Amino acid sequence: MPTYISLCRWTVQGATTIKESPARLDAAKKSFAEAGIKVLSFYMTTGSHDMVIITDAPNDEVLAKALLSTISKGGITTQTSRAFTEDEYRAILKSL
Repeated sequence: MPTYISLCRWTVQGATTIKESPARLDAAKKSFAEAGIKVLSFYMTTGSHDMVIITDAPNDEVLAKALLSTISKGGITTQTSRAFTEDEYRAILKSL
């Protein structure tokens, strides 16, 4: 399954209701699991992003749908990238 790294920021709405953030994370994890997405890691971070979420998903479309559903609730924004494992990286470069 492809791996994805999502860099997240709280919106003004999300920051205003910050104490509800753990419950929102639990709801997102449940929704992701129902869509076949596995949350591998979650980190609250300092710097330019507030959170990093690492997931495995069946494909781009499944992940996009889950993320769009999550951000439509207004608590966070996301910037997500497909992450390639070292083995995938080596195979891609070998094929050049």
